[in-house]
Amino acid sequence: RAMPLQGIGYRFDPGTLHSTERRLASRRAFFAGESRNPEPTPSQPRANPEPTPSQPRTNHEPTVPSLWLHVPVIPEPGSAVEISRDEARHAFDVRRLGAEDTITLFDGQGTLATARITGARARHGDRLVEIVTRDVMPPLSPEVTIAFAVPKGDRLATLLDGATQAGAMRLVPIECARSVVDADKLDRSERWRRILAEATKVAKRAWMPELVAGGTLLDVAHAERARGAALLVAHTFDAQPIAACTASLSPHAPRSIFIGPEGGFEDAEIAELRALGAIVVSLGPCVMRVEIAAIAAAALLHA
Repeated sequence: RAMPLQGIGYRFDPGTLHSTERRLASRRAFFAGESRNPEPTPSQPRANPEPTPSQPRTNHEPTVPSLWLHVPVIPEPGSAVEISRDEARHAFDVRRLGAEDTITLFDGQGTLATARITGARARHGDRLVEIVTRDVMPPLSPEVTIAFAVPKGDRLATLLDGATQAGAMRLVPIECARSVVDADKLDRSERWRRILAEATKVAKRAWMPELVAGGTLLDVAHAERARGAALLVAHTFDAQPIAACTASLSPHAPRSIFIGPEGGFEDAEIAELRALGAIVVSLGPCVMRVEIAAIAAAALLHA
């Protein structure tokens, strides 16, 4: 005798498992003279119809060029470009792209290209793609510079990554009275370049930020003022909201904001920056770590 399974409302027949409701519906249909498996009517199409002759199914239909890859130089349309195995690993091993699919290439200097995967390889194993279209994009506006006290540990990687995604165009390390930095931290340029390239790819922006050689707080402030940038200082006391400050600036005027170390700027440093015409601004009601303040500042200066 068939026994019900407890708790889930199913009955067990030898070799199969049916819901009671489905069995009853099938019996009603049978005794009403209906087919057990009626063909779908025009108002009830199959769940997974086969492709019609006007809609053929292909194995490699071109996809929207949403995957971005970095290359040092983008040549004219019709030219072939090598994509290194490290750079293309995500495209071919994870996304499973193949011949005739399209990708977007960027060089970090404003040039974007749509490229078609050819399926061919260079002699040393790198993939080859063909440039289809090529365009030069303008830089982000306004130009935002983040002058930051270098944070401890590996939080510099978070700062570079996040500020790039938030729209910073220039990143300048500064030495402050309360700075505590490893002497060789900023010498690892290859690692920082890779972080900036990956963040640029994620953000889908044509221009990679420039990591500028820094200096003391006042040296960098003088250099930014000489460039014609508006000087802003992120601080928690005696500061105006950053939105009110940016509203008074020209929409396309470059702006440089200074982010202090843990513990903030000393009063004397704030006074020296004010003497150069810097405006003290607040990023919000809460105190932030250096890397989070830098990311928030980059985003708010583009708002």
